[in-house]
Amino acid sequence: MKKVKILVSGLLVLSMLAGVGCSSKTNEASNKPAEKTKLVWAGWTGEEEANKGIIKDMISTYNTSTDKAEISWVGWPWANTLQQLIIRTQSNQDLDVAQVDMAWLSTLAKMDVLVDLNEVLGADWMKENVSEAALKSGNIGGKQLAVPWTQASIGMVYNPTILKNAGVTKVPETVDEFEAALKKIKEYDKNIIPYAAATKEAGSISKDVNAWFWTFGGQYISEDGKVAINSEANEKALTWYKGLKDKGYIAMDLTRFDARQLFAQNKVAFYDDAILARGIAKSNGVAADKLDATIQPMARPVLKAGDKPQSTLWGHQLVIFKSAKDKAKAGDFIKYLISKDTSLKYFDATGSVPVIKSAINDDKVKNNKWSSEWLKITETGKKAETQKYENDSQLATIVTEEIQNTLLGTKTPKKALEDAQNRLQQNIN
Repeated sequence: MKKVKILVSGLLVLSMLAGVGCSSKTNEASNKPAEKTKLVWAGWTGEEEANKGIIKDMISTYNTSTDKAEISWVGWPWANTLQQLIIRTQSNQDLDVAQVDMAWLSTLAKMDVLVDLNEVLGADWMKENVSEAALKSGNIGGKQLAVPWTQASIGMVYNPTILKNAGVTKVPETVDEFEAALKKIKEYDKNIIPYAAATKEAGSISKDVNAWFWTFGGQYISEDGKVAINSEANEKALTWYKGLKDKGYIAMDLTRFDARQLFAQNKVAFYDDAILARGIAKSNGVAADKLDATIQPMARPVLKAGDKPQSTLWGHQLVIFKSAKDKAKAGDFIKYLISKDTSLKYFDATGSVPVIKSAINDDKVKNNKWSSEWLKITETGKKAETQKYENDSQLATIVTEEIQNTLLGTKTPKKALEDAQNRLQQNIN
């Protein structure tokens, strides 16, 4: 009898232990799977028509392949994203992981709302998997506040078929050759915009023109923080730029989005964009077998032969907010996003070059002509000069307004640069 009691007691203990063993994955009362931690990923790429599908697919794949967390997306147009991130942070709304423009990082760093990813992803893991140069763009004051998702330069693209039909036999390498090509295209078809410069958005205008000013030997702000926009070199550059508008080679009130749409419709010959331009063209209706004849990358024309082509560095970064419900799980999601398999899938869909070493070294990336050409453009790229300031948006708006004043003819290039000089000096911090 004693043996029976001991046996029954033992079975009860084993049964209790078995219940405990299952409790980490099930709800004890209902025996149903425990609810995943719900995390919010915010940004803008998932709002772009061309990229909605890939973002949805990446989130779905993660949610169905792990018990760690369930990701939901919230997004806005690029121009509104920083403001919305700030609003959500200040009003304590759900915000865990976000896609940010590298230009916004100093603003968010000043607000002290970001997690040091050294403490979440691990400094050793990041150094082992991501290049030092790529990580540098997300490091502020010794803290790794962001890890790159994709990084390249804002370069230029052209339509080979339009150039050929217009009698442009050589991709322009100098400013003079570029303007001569624009002239031929304008004469060939007045309905084609020769150069769809982004003349409406503050962020795009200031950064694209920054590269043109570098081309002419000028700059906005010197390395030691002195405002230098009012210079002879910049006056020559802005006078030339206004000349493009006066001759009908560029148009007013165009955004980067407009340029992409028109380019896909064969109504634009040249425009400025990032490495993802090819994927966007495909998503906007350019057939796969027509891509090579429709869109090709090119270095920005130089002032004189032998100069280095200029471009502004561009990149999307990933951050974790201090308000994140579970920082470790948010970090796991970031590792998933930049992992080899996921980033190669994103590369296939958008053309965005991966940042993780294992994916960069994959034959799919190394043997891709488009990517290799764009990496050459990036070799001489520089960070836009207003981006090192937390009020980058304000400074970019000042530059944009004065450039627009010139294009519209309300100010001479000289007057616009003088006013830009004074306004920037009053707002640099």
